[in-house]
Amino acid sequence: MASIEPVKQASSSKAANGSASRVILFLTVFIDLLGFGVVVPFLPLFAERMGVGAVGIGMVLSIYSLMQLIAAPILGRVSDRIGRRPVIMLGLLGSSVGYMIYGLAGSFLWLLISRAVHGACAGTVSTAQAYIADTTNEKNRARGMGLIGAAFGLGFVLGPALGGLLGHASLRRPVFFAAALTFANFIFAAIRLPESHPPEPGARIDLAAIVAPLAALPRELGDHRLARMFIVAFLMTFAFAALEATFAMMVPLVYGYGAAGVGGLLAFAGLMQALAQGYLVGKLVGRVGEARLLKIGLVMLIAGLAPLGSLSSHAALLAALAMLSLGYGFASPSVASLISRAVEEHRQGQVLGVNQSALSLARMVGPLAGGIAYEAAGPAAPYLAGAVAVVLAISVTGGIGDARI
Repeated sequence: MASIEPVKQASSSKAANGSASRVILFLTVFIDLLGFGVVVPFLPLFAERMGVGAVGIGMVLSIYSLMQLIAAPILGRVSDRIGRRPVIMLGLLGSSVGYMIYGLAGSFLWLLISRAVHGACAGTVSTAQAYIADTTNEKNRARGMGLIGAAFGLGFVLGPALGGLLGHASLRRPVFFAAALTFANFIFAAIRLPESHPPEPGARIDLAAIVAPLAALPRELGDHRLARMFIVAFLMTFAFAALEATFAMMVPLVYGYGAAGVGGLLAFAGLMQALAQGYLVGKLVGRVGEARLLKIGLVMLIAGLAPLGSLSSHAALLAALAMLSLGYGFASPSVASLISRAVEEHRQGQVLGVNQSALSLARMVGPLAGGIAYEAAGPAAPYLAGAVAVVLAISVTGGIGDARI
């Protein structure tokens, strides 16, 4: 694997000049994920009441990640050509439309269409990361990537609680609320979010601009000079997705928690992840660097995952949950920062889009693998298997340093 020197992208004034823009981007991502969190926890129940069976619910959940996998490199490349702002705004508007289709859906087909639309629009996550890369210098890159993760964590923590309050009378009410909230966010971004990446001279979007990143995706994922980093991102997200798919089944069975207890534990995990990404990453990365922080995060993820499901103490359960949430919170922005530092400014969106596709693929196969392991070998099996996957991720990081990938 050839070494890659990080590309110098901007002066040290970049961080100071972009701080206000990053606050606005944080609010944009947070509000978008708040709407997502309001709706998604109730999706299986909503589908079940429409007469959709377990296989259909699985399809509804999977098509979101499938469309995100396809759309992320396309939208990333488009943002490299025409700017980040229009792509982010397109994602917000499309998400609002997706929620409206979901709320009005009266059949399985329309429910599937709504999740496909929303999944494609979620491909703008990599564009948000590219926006961070545009507005930070290398020293502050991981801190900026952590802001995106913190916005995700807080949105997932607060969204389900808000959805529970709104969903007492009707499961459609949270969906229409999310549609209105996301449309208001679209208006907010249209007024306040500045452009971070000037369009290419004479840039236009044609069929080639759409097809080329998608056609190159298999090669980019497996034979890219950054393939090792994509593999690390895939493996750790695979482990975390397997946890997310089985946690709500494991906790009542092993620890006796009810629905409220499960929600509280997930909120705790989200807060730990938001703390790691929104605050601790910025404090630690200047001392240890992204590469070492990545490895620390992966070790913590293993330490939290491996005993999960076999611990007898409730306090030990909380400790393991905190350990794995902090570990993932350290590792995820470190990977994104290392990838961003290793590519040219005009390719940030496309390459971060490829990374987002790797994450989407992990979120497609992780829940399936976790469910199979749970059914075949018991409630502790998905977490032991996830820990093994993260051990493989650590083996892939050998030789990776902050000055070389």
